[in-house]
Amino acid sequence: MANFKDLLRKDILKSGPAWSAAVLATTAIASMIQSWQVQSGLIDLGVEIPTGLALDTALRDFTGLLVPLLLVFGVGLLLAFALAGWLKPKVPLLAPIAWPLAGASAVAAVLALMHAQFQMTPLAGARGADGFILFCLAGAFGGFVFGWVKPR
Repeated sequence: MANFKDLLRKDILKSGPAWSAAVLATTAIASMIQSWQVQSGLIDLGVEIPTGLALDTALRDFTGLLVPLLLVFGVGLLLAFALAGWLKPKVPLLAPIAWPLAGASAVAAVLALMHAQFQMTPLAGARGADGFILFCLAGAFGGFVFGWVKPR
C-alpha cells in the first residue's frame, strides 16, 4: 500500500503545474465568455456599451469570478483528469483526446451540478445552449493545456 501512496504523490507532484495551468486557462476563458455573453445580451436589448467599458467590465468580471471559478473548476478538473488518466490506457482509442474531453466534461458536470443545486446556473453566460457549449470549450482548452504541460 505504501508503494501506491508513493506513486500517487509522485504523480500529483508531477502533474500539479499542468493542472494549475489548466485550471487557470479554463477560468480565464470562461470568465471572458461570461462577460461576453452578458454584454452581448445587453447589446441585443439596445444598450450601447463603449469599448472601454466593455473591457473594464470584462476585467472586473474576471477578478470577481476568479476565486469561485478557480475552486469549482479546480475540483472538477482534478476529478476529470484523474478519471481520464485511469481510462487512457484502458481505452486507447480515446487517448489522443482524453485531456480535452475530460476538461469539457468537467465543466459540463460543474454546470449541471450548479443547475441541480440552484435550479438555474449562477453563471448567466452559461444559461443558454451557446453559453453552455462555449464554457465546455473553455474546459476542453484547459484539458489541452493540461496535456501539453503535463510531463510524459
